[in-house]
Order: sequence, then structure tokens, then C-alpha cells
Amino acid sequence: MMQEIHVGLENNTLRMKPNKIIAFLIFFALSGNKSPAQTAYPLDYFSAPVDIPIVLSGSFAELRSNHFHSGIDIRTQGVEGKNILACADGYVSRIRISPFGFGKTLYVTHPNGYSTVYAHLSGFRTDIASWARSEQYRLEQFEVDLFPAPGLLKVTRGEIIAFSGNSGSSQGPHLHFEIRESATEMPVNPLLFGMPVRDFTRPVINAVRIYPEGQTSTVAGRKTDFDPKIAGWGTSYRLVDNNEIEAAGAVSFGINAHDLQSGGTNKNGINLFRVLVDSLPFFEWKAEKFSFAETRYINSFIDYAFYNKAKERFIRTKKAPNNKLSLYKTIKNDGILEITAGKSYTITIETADGHGNLSSVGFKIKGVSAPWPSGLPLGNLPVFSHDRLNEFSSNDLRISLPGKCLYDTLHFEYSTSPALPEHCASVHSIHKPDVPLHDYFDLSIRIGDAWLGYEKKLIMVKLGNTGKPESAGGTVEGEFLRARVREFGRYTVMADTVSPVIKAINIRNNQKQEPGKAVVLSISDDLSGIKNYRGTMNGRWILMDYDPKNKRLTYTPDDRMNTGSNAFVLYVEDGAGNASEYKATLMR
Repeated sequence: MMQEIHVGLENNTLRMKPNKIIAFLIFFALSGNKSPAQTAYPLDYFSAPVDIPIVLSGSFAELRSNHFHSGIDIRTQGVEGKNILACADGYVSRIRISPFGFGKTLYVTHPNGYSTVYAHLSGFRTDIASWARSEQYRLEQFEVDLFPAPGLLKVTRGEIIAFSGNSGSSQGPHLHFEIRESATEMPVNPLLFGMPVRDFTRPVINAVRIYPEGQTSTVAGRKTDFDPKIAGWGTSYRLVDNNEIEAAGAVSFGINAHDLQSGGTNKNGINLFRVLVDSLPFFEWKAEKFSFAETRYINSFIDYAFYNKAKERFIRTKKAPNNKLSLYKTIKNDGILEITAGKSYTITIETADGHGNLSSVGFKIKGVSAPWPSGLPLGNLPVFSHDRLNEFSSNDLRISLPGKCLYDTLHFEYSTSPALPEHCASVHSIHKPDVPLHDYFDLSIRIGDAWLGYEKKLIMVKLGNTGKPESAGGTVEGEFLRARVREFGRYTVMADTVSPVIKAINIRNNQKQEPGKAVVLSISDDLSGIKNYRGTMNGRWILMDYDPKNKRLTYTPDDRMNTGSNAFVLYVEDGAGNASEYKATLMR
């Protein structure tokens, strides 16, 4: 029978009847404190999606590049092919097969209002695989997003429905597992449903940070971010220097922390970040559920400038005006603490994992008068607002940037430098790459006169720190190439006139194929990227599995490969329209 538990907390003091204490302790161990507004989740409805011990290599809402992790990653003992089990009765409602993202993925809808997601698979149960394969052949495409009729592909709790893999953007064999609200598609922390994950280990606090907010603010006598040295563990973290930290003006706080699961070695993400000021709630972020529409707000949630420089993430209390993230549970004054000179503040920073294991650090801040009357002048830089359309142009550049792209108003910076020999336009430095953007904006760059006439081969590129180009696509409009981009940085135009490279891995012309042996080829393109490919056997389309991270195409011989001689053709096209073709006669 499905069990539900409801718990209320009032002023941080537990208030309940004695006969409910045991039920509360079980619930607390599984999912940590729950506020009165949260709805309880069924603890015994879903069984484990694997038949091996669950060890996590990724946690719910873990901080990832441009997004929060939408599920939990379950280790599969370093190999592919482990059994993946249905967590409850239901039916397959979606089958997504892609070279990128989740790779081969199953979505199962259950009658209790939730759906489960199983991603990075190597394959599906026989009937599911057969139906999906028939649709791929009908559509003549490897990448598909399929929606079987309800009840067509039924599943039963505990039965094998798929096999673990490393497909899509996965960087190693594992199962990505989610539980979603079926009506909203919002992912919910699977640990709240009582998944059998053993964890008695507290998170590790690596560092805390105090940020001066405003041009007249200081921390420890300086206007830059301050990282006090900490020592200890669990609830006994402390500052190495126990003196009060002097601060003036206003400050915000940040934390860098990770969680280790009992028996695991991966540094997973935390599920709670809370700040108390003089024992009163000031800030709380908790990973319960979120929508995919808001996941990119992570770039405003973290110290993006520091991440851009050091590739380490600090979660911040400061909330920018255009940050609409719903995971904030408590936030006062947008996460900024106003400091009064002569007053002392007791700061407690807490973090917890998905099982409620808690770590904390405490320290004192002493308010002092600001030593500087004002900040540095900003000059005549144009202002880009977070709540209106922003436009900027020069003789060689046009920018149209909606306010929704920005998390906060900024003073826009721009410069240009001459084109290098391989460039088809000047290099334009569009503001600073350490400032994140939430949405796309239109960027147009004037093309050099010598390249007018090669419009179909031109692409806009973003130049990395080493100068390596990354394609942003684009369309020529008169003397300009226009593209929609989502990052600040250095942009220019390049011409892609080189066709993709096709290399046969295990086949040769007129070579006989061993029974059951797959046909494997490598395809690559070093600028605009692979746009599409098409393989045929004796003039008929064949299903070729694309693995872009390994640059591999794989065809498993089927009824389209005849006994005897077979004409195999592979056509590959890149983003600039350059094409390559490989032909071979394969014997069977």
C-alpha cells in the first residue's frame, strides 16, 4: 500500500505527537527537512531501476555546464549492458534516440501521476527496440523522438526494459535516472521517493566566500572577494583565524562544497545551501524540483566570473533581477546583507545532501565604516538594461540584445582587432566572456569585400582563449553575416571550404564481412561540424548509429544487406554544404 508522510517544522523546532516520531525520523533520513508547504512523496511506490547496489556518480540539481542536473547518475560498475528495470507498472510513453544529450532514452508513464526516465542506454527490451527500429526505418533517420500510443508498450514493475550504456553526451557508462511530474514534466529529486541509496556521509565544505556588494563596500579592508581559511569537518567547521571579519557597506555570501556518498568516490553536488544571520533565516536554496525552462538560471546562481576563470563553482546568495529560479526557499534583500558600522553579526552557513546529512561553518562579521567615499568612475560606456531591448552598432557590427538575455544591467564594453589571415572579417570583442547570458541575441558582422561571393561557405565563429574557432552558424544578409549567439566573447567570420573526412574502420572494398560483424566508419569535420549523413545499401537507406563523441558511425547488418555483393554508399555533409562520399562493395 502506498505510504505518505507529512511533516511540519515551526521555528526550527520539531512539533509532533510521540507516535509520529519514528515515521518522521525515517522520512528525515531519506530526504532531509521538508517545509510545511511541500507535499510528501510516496516512499514505497518506485523500486530501484537497477539490480545492483546504487552508487551515485551524480546528484539531483548538481551544478553542470549551463544547467542543473535533472536526475541522479547511477554507476554501472564501469561497464555497459547492465539490466535496467521498470520502477513501477506503466507504459512507454516516449522513446528518444539522439547522438547528443541523453542518447538512447526511455520515458515511462505511471498511473500515480509521475513518469520515470532512463537515459544513456545501449539498447531496449526486444519489443521496444523492434518498434523503435521500425519507426527509424519508416522515417529514414537515426535521430527520432517517438511517442507510442498509451498501452502499446506496457511495462511491469521490476522487469527488464533496457540495458545501460554510454550513449549521447555521456562521458562513461552509467544510468541517468529521473522521476518527473507527468503533467508538468518537472523533474523531482528521486531521493525524496525513498530510492535505496545508502548515505551517512556529510558534505565537504571546501571554501566560503564573502563578496563586497557596491562600490563603497569592503570585506577585510579590501574591495575584492574574501575567502577566509576554514578547517574542521561536519558541523565543526571553523575559521582558522577566529577573529571577526570586518566589513563595510553590504555583503553577500558563497560556498564551494561537494558530497561524498557512503561507499562512493565521486564528488557529487549538494542539495541544500542555507545562511542564518544571528540565528534567523536569511537565505535558503533547496533542490526539490525545477522546470527545464529555468535550468539555465544556474549561470546567475553561481559565481560565473570565477567559474569562467578557474572552472570551480561557488553558489551565491546574491540574486540578480532577472534570475527567476524557483529553487530559492528563503531569500531576504536579494541575498545581500546590509552591514551597520559598530554592529556584530553571527553568520552560520549550512549545507546538506539529499539524505539530510548536514555540515556547517560559523563566523562573525564586525561592521566598520567604509574607507572609500565612492567607487571607480565607469566612464561613458553604454548601459545595457535587463528590462528592455538593447541595440549597438558600428560600421562593421550590429547587435540587438533583448533585456531578457541579461540577468542584470551592465555597462557594455566593445573593441575590435584586425582579422588574421584565416579570417574573413575583423575580430570583435563583445563585452566580457565572464558575464553570462540567459538567451540568444542577434549579432551581425560585416564581411570582408574579398569574401563576397562565397556566402554559402561563410560561418560566424566564436574564438576561444587559444583562438580555436567554434561554429555559430549564420546567414549572409547583404554585406553582413547574421547569427544568433548566447555568449559574450570574441567573434569573427571564417570560410569553410573543406569537406568532411570519412575513414573506413573495419571494411575494405570487395572485402567479405564476417557474419554478425558491424560496419564501422569514422566521420569528422573540423569547423562547421557534421550537419547530416545518409548511408545506403544497394540503393536503400540503412540505419547507422551515430556516436559523435567518438566520431563513429555503425551499421549492424540486417535484411537490407544481401548474400553476395552489396553496394554501400555513405554521404556526409557539413554545416557549410561541403560534402564527402564513400563507396565500397561489401561481400556477405
